[in-house]
Amino acid sequence: MQLSTLSIQNFRSIDLSSISFKSPITVIAGKNNAGKTTILEALYFCSNLMSFKSIKNDELIKEAYDFFKLSLNFSQNSVNNNIFIEKSLKSSKCSYNNKKISKKALSSSFPCYSLVFGFNNILLNDSSYRRDFIDSGMFHVEPDSLDTLTNFNKIIKQRNYLLKSKDTDNLDFWNQELVRLNSKLHSSRHNYFNLLNYEFKNIVSFLEKGMPGLYDEISTIKLCYKQGWTGNFEEALSDSLKKDCNLGYTSLGTHRSDIELLSKEKLVKESGSMSTLVLSCLVMYLAKIRVFHVKHGFKPVLLIDDLFFGIDDKNLDTVIKLLVYSNSNIVMTAPNIYKGILAEISNTNESISILNIGEG
Repeated sequence: MQLSTLSIQNFRSIDLSSISFKSPITVIAGKNNAGKTTILEALYFCSNLMSFKSIKNDELIKEAYDFFKLSLNFSQNSVNNNIFIEKSLKSSKCSYNNKKISKKALSSSFPCYSLVFGFNNILLNDSSYRRDFIDSGMFHVEPDSLDTLTNFNKIIKQRNYLLKSKDTDNLDFWNQELVRLNSKLHSSRHNYFNLLNYEFKNIVSFLEKGMPGLYDEISTIKLCYKQGWTGNFEEALSDSLKKDCNLGYTSLGTHRSDIELLSKEKLVKESGSMSTLVLSCLVMYLAKIRVFHVKHGFKPVLLIDDLFFGIDDKNLDTVIKLLVYSNSNIVMTAPNIYKGILAEISNTNESISILNIGEG
């Protein structure tokens, strides 16, 4: 997949802008509040019909206007495609190659992942962020898993209602359904994790071979999956009934599953340096892209907001090698302080180009 052009009108801080993507990896550089992240949000919206910042869609319309428009051109397997979106305060319109398209179909036609450092970093936040990371990738590999997840969440909600009401007499049916759907959803999540972990290990192996001096905080990183209960789930659910009644919610199950990222056998989020945290997140997302590629034969777009945040000079080369090695379509932002370094990098690597905004 290769991005071509993006046109933006009245979206967030941008009045009107047309952006051309000239290489597989585009670095958007500029001062604070120049609109760098807004461009990423616009691309993400073209895939998911929402902002990765969880801002309400109406609030994405630029102040003093009552609509925004986005038009994205990209190619996939040498076929040119267009996504057009118009959102007003009263209505919405979305088309793919001039035909109406659903949100689910749009996400499959133009898959796009976002990696954001700071407010919603997946390693520093609660486990729901990491489950979302798994589930979004799982959906692209096994589309029916979305229905399983939806039904599972409905069962959890109903069971929690009964627990809060202390209505244990009517729990049997919901317990049986929970056991059935927990098994099905856990199988999908765990299978996807195994695919992810396989690619994750391959990327770490590439780093070790290509960079013999790589420090052990990175060379020893690994992923672990926690399923959300121990032993037989049906027995564990029965044993936790009294506890769940006191809590008013279901304490065990795949809705409590999590990914742990370790370095030197310790949690990266607790003991790793900022550079290790950033690089680890990047490896996770590049592994996710590779899993998608194995399944579909093309790679989704990866958006990275402020990748160089926390990266010291000795790891900058590692980051660049990883990005180029991924052979993916990546759009990322960087503050102006990296402008000189990025110019040098782009001059020596044709797969990376710099887009300076807010200067004219």
